[in-house]
Amino acid sequence: MTKSKSESSTQVRKHSVPAPPKHDYVRFIPLGGLDEVGMNCALLECNGSMIMIDCGLTFPEDEFGIDIILPDWTYVMDNLDRLDAVLITHGHEDHIGALPFFLQQVDVPIYSGRLTLAMLNAKLQSHNLGGQVELIPMEAGESVEIGSFVVEFVHTNHSVPNAMSLALKTPLGNFIFTGDWKMDQTPIYEEPMDMGRFAALGNEGVVGVFGDSTNSETPGFSNSERQVFDGLDDVIENAPGRVIIAQFSSNIYRVRGMLDLAQKHGRKVALLGRSLTRNFNLACEEEFMEVPADNLIINTREIDSYPPEKLLIISTGSQAEPRASLTRMGLGDHRSVTINKTDTIVLSARRIPGNERGIFNMLNNLAKQGATLITAANAPIHATGHAKQEELKLMLNLTRPDVLIPVHGEYRMRMRHAELGKSVGVPDCQLVENGDVLEFTKKGAKVVGRVFTGRLLVDGKYMGDEKEMVIRDRADLAQSGILVAVATIERHSGDISGPIELMQKGFLGDNATEDLMDEAAEFTLEALENLSVKVRKDSNEVRDAIRTALRRFFRKHLDRKPVVIPVVHEI
Repeated sequence: MTKSKSESSTQVRKHSVPAPPKHDYVRFIPLGGLDEVGMNCALLECNGSMIMIDCGLTFPEDEFGIDIILPDWTYVMDNLDRLDAVLITHGHEDHIGALPFFLQQVDVPIYSGRLTLAMLNAKLQSHNLGGQVELIPMEAGESVEIGSFVVEFVHTNHSVPNAMSLALKTPLGNFIFTGDWKMDQTPIYEEPMDMGRFAALGNEGVVGVFGDSTNSETPGFSNSERQVFDGLDDVIENAPGRVIIAQFSSNIYRVRGMLDLAQKHGRKVALLGRSLTRNFNLACEEEFMEVPADNLIINTREIDSYPPEKLLIISTGSQAEPRASLTRMGLGDHRSVTINKTDTIVLSARRIPGNERGIFNMLNNLAKQGATLITAANAPIHATGHAKQEELKLMLNLTRPDVLIPVHGEYRMRMRHAELGKSVGVPDCQLVENGDVLEFTKKGAKVVGRVFTGRLLVDGKYMGDEKEMVIRDRADLAQSGILVAVATIERHSGDISGPIELMQKGFLGDNATEDLMDEAAEFTLEALENLSVKVRKDSNEVRDAIRTALRRFFRKHLDRKPVVIPVVHEI
């Protein structure tokens, strides 16, 4: 029996869901992942039994001060007695990232592949949940009975190992939840996806396919990881000095390929980035990673001990994350690597929408230091992890569902997926929204109601919806006050023009001593002067430095932490 670990603090919210029919039924209720790429979370109900499929997060765009965003699971908490399990398709953040927060409130078993569970367990440990959650490993081809479902895990290919689709047998018939997938005919270190099993399910009869829509607008077939391996082989062979490759930390098989290429070309390998190192170690423990030689991988402190042409550096930072390794190299303040003119830097990842400006700034910074830059635009050094149009059509021809439900994508992506479904003869394509209750019966599929959905915002250890976060912010301002700091930076030289100007309200009161404010301004100015010129040319870095300096100053002198709003004028 699933039970709540603590009383939910979520305010009462309304659902409009009719009583279930008295005959066999299945209901699909997406809580996130539609009209967005990220925050994937869905519920399937069958004859009174409920399972959750994936529970992911997304990252904020314009929400100031917010770290991550989670789906609102109010409906689950209101129907907790029916939740039998959580099923995870693979280990990406947009599919597992919300679970540590969900599992602080709910005690429920988690089913997934070994590596996926290892990645999840590492997150649980960081939230003090290690050993408190029942994690049940499943291999591809294995089935388990959960309530009214018999769930089979089916091997697929994706950009992280151990990705699996879910085939769900119900009294109403078979359903397939694809998860993220692609058809890779020549993968490295794993088998091609099990198309034979999907075809067999199609022969048995499939009521509905819940299908990944990410690349539905892109014609053709996705590239194979074998092509990426060959492309990187060519880059490494022809590079005159160090090769630095940035990629997503979860793309374990691509890292494994780089190790083999380093061994082939006589290079040592250094891994840069906490998440990359963590996932590498987990993959070794779960036997998804093999290192071709004992002395191949070196410590980052040894980088300068080897000739440049004998080094391959694998790094995080493909999305120009502020504190990631490649970003720090571009700014010239990485503690282990200083870029030079013989370096070849490879961006082996796609640009996530919203990150373009940061990535271009990072690439410009690297280019100014003389490095050779290689991206997917000029070499075959990246392959998507999501099926393109011809693969989507092939999947539908193999499974021949009565209904296609496009998921995992913005509306235009899902609409295009539905059009592809109609083009290959799928009788019914349902475009639903987060919160819709799509009900399947012997008469077909239709939306019969809605549940409350929303977004939970996480700021540090605090979690709440948008209204709760506004109240929290007002309380912080009332208690701590606000401090506005204005700095003027010369855009091209990085020089600081004039003193730091400070304005406060509700922090020190109207009788704030000028001496203390002047001292705080001088302390902040010194902090900025200690930054490298390249760092001072990045306004985001300057804002972070101002915020950190002022909070540190007033914590030391007054044991208070004001809300700091840094303003950077570039001239």
